[in-house]
Amino acid sequence: MAGVLSFRLVGIGACIYLGGGYFMSNYRKTRQRRVLSAIAAGSLVLSLAACSGSDSGSSDTTAAPDGGDRTGQTIKVGYVNNEGGVFSLPEFRIGGEVAINAINAAGGVNGAQIEVVSCLADASPEGSINCANKLIEAGVVLAYTGIDVASDAAISLYAKAKIPYITSNGWGPAQEKDPNAFIMHAAGGAYFSTPLLAFKEQGIKKVAVVFEDTAAGRAYQPMINDFAKTLGLEIITTIIDPVKPDWTGALATSKSQGAEAIWGQLQEPGCIGLVTAADAVKFDGIVFAGSCSVYMSVTGDKAIGSYNQSDLYFPNTRAVAPAEIQTRIDEYVAAMKAAGQEKLIDGFAPAPYSAWYELRSVLQSIDAATEITSESVLAALTSGATIPGWLGPDLRCGAKPWPDAPSACSSMIAVWKVVKLADGTLGREQVADFVDAYAALSK
Repeated sequence: MAGVLSFRLVGIGACIYLGGGYFMSNYRKTRQRRVLSAIAAGSLVLSLAACSGSDSGSSDTTAAPDGGDRTGQTIKVGYVNNEGGVFSLPEFRIGGEVAINAINAAGGVNGAQIEVVSCLADASPEGSINCANKLIEAGVVLAYTGIDVASDAAISLYAKAKIPYITSNGWGPAQEKDPNAFIMHAAGGAYFSTPLLAFKEQGIKKVAVVFEDTAAGRAYQPMINDFAKTLGLEIITTIIDPVKPDWTGALATSKSQGAEAIWGQLQEPGCIGLVTAADAVKFDGIVFAGSCSVYMSVTGDKAIGSYNQSDLYFPNTRAVAPAEIQTRIDEYVAAMKAAGQEKLIDGFAPAPYSAWYELRSVLQSIDAATEITSESVLAALTSGATIPGWLGPDLRCGAKPWPDAPSACSSMIAVWKVVKLADGTLGREQVADFVDAYAALSK
């Protein structure tokens, strides 16, 4: 189905997650949520990652010295997640809670235990604001969000209260630029530029980019068009109705217009439609299925040869991860099984799981003579020191690796190709090591 991308991009610098990027661009569509629920037990992996010799994994440079003994202390944190309503992804909460429980069981943060104040939001601005007010009233030292697609509505409240807003990936444009916000993993721009960098490296000139007709989809069109112009690529814009998508018609039109590659940064249902339609119209160029992975188990052999991208190592890429990250993946899998969450192991859960171990490093770096408060957490995050990545490359929150999204702590993305493994199952083969997408785009 898809052509072979033979390029190899070499990562420059260090940093990491899933988003990065935005996982869901049309979160209000109940029908699509049902599709996701039905396939959640599949291999729902947002980001997978690199090979040895890259800037992946923890470096020898740590965020700061050990903070000393805090035995007997409690660190109160907030945890917001979209859950229980039309849009519900509990794995973004469960992954973080599993990590927090494991951290506490292993001695916490230099002896201090993490206490969680939880709040479930309903994907509406009002829900996000209500959760922010609850966490502010509770006196948390930081407000962590698993996923909250309306969280931009609450950013100003956290900023006014001087409580750092932290998440694994960005869920809106306001938080990408707010100095009180920290997106632990890759900037959205990294996910919207890496496929274009790959096409450029391959010598492709004309790319069909599929957008869902949503506010988020329309918002990112100018960014992608600017990136394409910088790289000398011609873009064919294809708009899809997310409620009644005609994927076959869209792919046939793109093919007739001479597209050499087709890419969509889509939800999983969209990626399923994209890959299925590419096979149906016998498109023989490159099919890049954004940050998706569930489509692999749903479309089967039709997915072979397609490409996707990630900013973390996940369980199904353990074999190519550095040894220390292989160990951490094993610990993650064991912890999820012990928590009775085996069905979510290959889902979104690794993102918050990794982020909380990275936050532990941040909290551990605060000197024992200094109380862990919102102010000291903010100072640690903005110090510019390297934060060791847990399931991916190291982070540089204070260094602004993606200047247009200064809240992001990483600009590193890896590219993968879907292949059939010796046992007959589908897997991912690395075709591009972690790349500093901003540096590559700026060349």
